[in-house]
Amino acid sequence: MDSLPRKLMTPERFRFLLVIGLTFFTFFITIGFGLVELDPHRGLPYPIVYLKRLYHLDSQVGRNFFAQVIPGFKRYRIEDDPDSILDAKGADLLLRFLINIRNPSPQEMFKAQFPLLARENLAKNYSFLNTATRTVPQPITPRPAPLPPARPGPVTDPVPTPRTEPPRVLIYHTHTSESYVPVSGNTHLHNGRGDIVRAGETLTALLNQKYGIKTLHCDTIHDYYPFRDAYKRSEETVKKLLAEHPGLDIVLDLHRDATPGLNHKVPIKGKTAAKIILVVGSDRLGLPHPEWEKNYQFANALLEVMDHLYPNLAHGIILAEARYNQHLHPRSVIVEFGDDQSTWEEVAYSLELFAEVLATYFSQASYSM
Repeated sequence: MDSLPRKLMTPERFRFLLVIGLTFFTFFITIGFGLVELDPHRGLPYPIVYLKRLYHLDSQVGRNFFAQVIPGFKRYRIEDDPDSILDAKGADLLLRFLINIRNPSPQEMFKAQFPLLARENLAKNYSFLNTATRTVPQPITPRPAPLPPARPGPVTDPVPTPRTEPPRVLIYHTHTSESYVPVSGNTHLHNGRGDIVRAGETLTALLNQKYGIKTLHCDTIHDYYPFRDAYKRSEETVKKLLAEHPGLDIVLDLHRDATPGLNHKVPIKGKTAAKIILVVGSDRLGLPHPEWEKNYQFANALLEVMDHLYPNLAHGIILAEARYNQHLHPRSVIVEFGDDQSTWEEVAYSLELFAEVLATYFSQASYSM
């Protein structure tokens, strides 16, 4: 007995094994519960859905990791859909949990998903406490139309050729399949046009008919298999439309939110509206987006108008890591209307209020086109 070692387990070895054990225990318990306790509304593992939204897990993480160690790897990087991880292989999902290098602190992770915390990142000149004291920009004075050249003599005026006003707003959908369960019974209409397209049609009609703001609505389907290519497809669509309509002032990608546990109902003037979230992309993912702050400034201007007209209509702004095709236009933003449990009445009312917000922005915001 004296020849046996007295210490089979040193404190250092014990701590090492404890850390390793807890890591694998947490991972497999999470996956286990996710496979058993399905979210009845989404049909997906609820803990995985929550973790996906919380940590912004996406299929770009592997490329980001290799881009840090392989020279020249960045030129092959493209923007995958940051919300498409459930179609990944199990080993790939494990790597995303273990070497997620894009969330440097718990504070940043929470800010990415909880808009009330994200509000701390807003511009310094934006106040949430003194909405009534903000200085409202003066309306832009329209430039007078140039006078026609003088004619040599009395001639008969030709019949004026009607001119088609160019569109000022583009509305499209990267996740065309997104739907509302109370409306269509499903969270997505896969490979088709979900309820979010109807929302885009409604907002387009409000801007065109009620406010006289020429608006173009694109219902091209982008999120079909493989779903991670949705943003690549919508990027090509937006590029094409911007080339055809170079005078567009605003580009909106309409979505609905999918964050578990976030209340999206808000009473406004005796009716219930679906709350709105603005999502702004950045260059944190490593993709070129040198002027993302212009998109951020635009989103803050919209939020300021919203808070002035209808306080609490918006959850706030999420400053994300992916660029979400917003590098194509300086006033491009994602607008999320409600979540998958919002009713159409709530969404329609929110669209009505947001249309007024856009009209007010056009009439009062001091920005250069």
